Amino acid sequence: MSVSSPNKDEFYPPPELKNVMTAAENLMSEFSMNWVGGENTSSYRRIREQLETLRESLILHYKEYYSMEQALLEASWSRLTEKQRAILGWFSENYSEEAVYTVLIERLSRELGVPRSTVRWNLRGLRETGLIRAGDKENKGIPVELTYMGRVMSEYISSGTP
Repeated sequence: MSVSSPNKDEFYPPPELKNVMTAAENLMSEFSMNWVGGENTSSYRRIREQLETLRESLILHYKEYYSMEQALLEASWSRLTEKQRAILGWFSENYSEEAVYTVLIERLSRELGVPRSTVRWNLRGLRETGLIRAGDKENKGIPVELTYMGRVMSEYISSGTP
């Protein structure tokens, strides 16, 4: 299995980073429009350069974060069982309502054609690795949901990347 690395020159920021980048660009524009000392002062140039350095640094950090996320996905992929991958794929394609653990076991067993005990064992593994959140003996009635990393892994599986 190989994960295609993004071209270092390509840049597709997620919404959160777009918001930060937009705020930095707005700050730069506001600064330029309201600077009273004139654009030729050394203070003006220094502040503009620092704002541009901040913007470039955000882009670089995001690219590094993305590369690490892809490496973690590849490593995690190799640790999941086929059934766990199928369950995560099912989550991204079919799971829209909130179901508690026991109800979800029944549904997955029926839809995937897998014994309930197998579903339970694989869900436990997904919970222990932090890919899903669910109730337990002490906290019953909590609906099963994907964690952030579970959503990332689920999308990774659904995209057919591996």
